[in-house]
Amino acid sequence: KRVEWMLNNSWRQSTALNHAILVETKAGGADAPAISEAAEHSSYLLRRISSTRQTMLHFISNLQNYLMFEVLEGGWEGLERSVEKAKSLDDVIIAHNSYLSEIVEKSLLGDKGSGEGPTLETLLQKLLSIALKFGKFQAHIFTNSLAGLDKAARIRKQVEERAEKGEWGRTTLDTEEGRVFRYLADPTLFEFVEHTANEFDKMFSNLLKMMSKQVDQVDWTASMDEDQ
Repeated sequence: KRVEWMLNNSWRQSTALNHAILVETKAGGADAPAISEAAEHSSYLLRRISSTRQTMLHFISNLQNYLMFEVLEGGWEGLERSVEKAKSLDDVIIAHNSYLSEIVEKSLLGDKGSGEGPTLETLLQKLLSIALKFGKFQAHIFTNSLAGLDKAARIRKQVEERAEKGEWGRTTLDTEEGRVFRYLADPTLFEFVEHTANEFDKMFSNLLKMMSKQVDQVDWTASMDEDQ
């Protein structure tokens, strides 16, 4: 829930930032030669952030739906049926313990592993940690950018007010105008996004491979039981 909230909140910030950038661009804030190239690079960063965020949100949403409907809801229905059939307190305790064990197992938290590599729980925690770290990164980037664009807008308004009074509007480009574009064009930001996206994809691929392997083992065990 926390990761989902952070990613969704960064989506709202991203929408506000894209609108502010559009306003700044239309006002000529990205027209100067020293800024136009940075503005183009900043758009690459924002698109990459958006695609990475959508990938993470897709995973988080599907995981949450699985936990809510396949694990918790299904498990609760099974518990209710077992309690209705119970004839003693011991039967109720057994049903409840079975309910808890099923939740842990289906939540990918019951895999103890073989000691030769990461468990399903470890991979899942890493995926959530990566998404959380990325959400914090986005919040920092978007908050700084929105604050910078707001300051540039105030400066532009002051210039317009001076021009309306017949005074010099500006003689040189203000250092605040275009600063956001140069900030978003920083190669280290793009490198962080690329590294995070690749790390998430790798962990997700490992999770799918491990789950597929475990499903094959379950199917093989079930097949052996049927043969016997």
